[in-house]
Amino acid sequence: MRHSFPHVTVVLFLTLCSVATAHAEVWNQFRGPTGSGVSGESHLPKTWSAEKGVRWSVELSGRANSSPAVTANRIHLTTQLEDKSLVVMSIDRKTGKLLRQTKVGAGELAAKGSANLYAHRHNPATPSPIADDDSIWAFFGTGLLVCLDAETGKVQWERDLVRDYGAYDITFGMGSTPRLWGDLLYVACMTKGESYVVALDKLSGKEAWKANRRLPAKDDGPDAYSTPIITQGKLGWQLLVSGSDHINAYDLTSGKQLWVSDGMAIDSPYGRVIASPVAAEGVIVATSGNPAGAGKGRMIAIRDGGSGDVSTSHRLWEYGKSTPDSSTPVAYKGKLYACGDNGVASCFHLKTGELLWTKRLQKGPYHAALVAGDDHVYALSMEGECSVIAADSDGDITGTNKLPGTFYATPAISDGVIYLRGYEKLYAIDGAE
Repeated sequence: MRHSFPHVTVVLFLTLCSVATAHAEVWNQFRGPTGSGVSGESHLPKTWSAEKGVRWSVELSGRANSSPAVTANRIHLTTQLEDKSLVVMSIDRKTGKLLRQTKVGAGELAAKGSANLYAHRHNPATPSPIADDDSIWAFFGTGLLVCLDAETGKVQWERDLVRDYGAYDITFGMGSTPRLWGDLLYVACMTKGESYVVALDKLSGKEAWKANRRLPAKDDGPDAYSTPIITQGKLGWQLLVSGSDHINAYDLTSGKQLWVSDGMAIDSPYGRVIASPVAAEGVIVATSGNPAGAGKGRMIAIRDGGSGDVSTSHRLWEYGKSTPDSSTPVAYKGKLYACGDNGVASCFHLKTGELLWTKRLQKGPYHAALVAGDDHVYALSMEGECSVIAADSDGDITGTNKLPGTFYATPAISDGVIYLRGYEKLYAIDGAE
């Protein structure tokens, strides 16, 4: 099967995106269409509570950490029920009414870590769904990947990636979300066992290409829970994958590795990658974290445009103190914002790595990725406290908001509404009095 991204298709896509930005954006996958976590919309909510600023909320079944996939008319989520069923939910975007709940499988994570570290915060429904107006794609940590008709919920195709490519050998279980771009769905698997990136045709599930991804790392280093992102660099559109103490880029259509960099290893047997890579303004940032804390962690910044091993030639800066473990940073208007699990937020100059400010937010922990838009950065804690931070060199906190519930999922932004998914409810926040 031949896949291509003709120049006219890319131009058309970007034109449609710019038109949508002027009015309303869809947020159809984890951290938006490319994974940047940035919304181009204005007049986003800054203040809300359980009593005001909530357009609607809906009770959710089961439990999951997956983020909402927002399309023109629907919102899609995944969850796992108490009987271990794996479910795809569809919700009416305007009213919050639950339209459909479709069981697509069942199962548990293959995880070797201590049970008390993952049993209450991570299950097969951690990866986020992806959707457009016609289809929903849902990946689960069991290896199940399904495509549903968005209107009827009928399964169009399914794959068992464990059966097809091998079992996962990863301490806390598979948690990476695929990335949709054009006609292809990209899945990254980074474990002590099988490690690869595979591109699948979105309409059939058939393999377009597969690249083995075995890179040097020790202890827990080969494990990664990060999600690939798409960026346009000097070499064209590319897929960025972070994990196994390295970050690398792939050609979207052929799977050829364009470049690779090391530099993400930390001095701890528990070092691993959960945060996704970040790319903006010709700079690519990768983060590795250490759940044991002790001030350890790594962030490296790479100048775009290299080929082959760019570990030395294109390194812009690095930061070796405490860095986020779970929360993906966000690059926004020339700055990089990051939040540690302990609620300490930091702002860096994107191109130089200069630390501009550090401040403590509300009580942590913070696991959700940061998102940004309308000149502000949003940091959501597990306890439902969302700090709204001015995106400038001072970083004043302009809003501190609280909702009841447990929040691991990353916010989604679309048409002036911020969608916050807790274990118990999905909230549509419009900030209206």
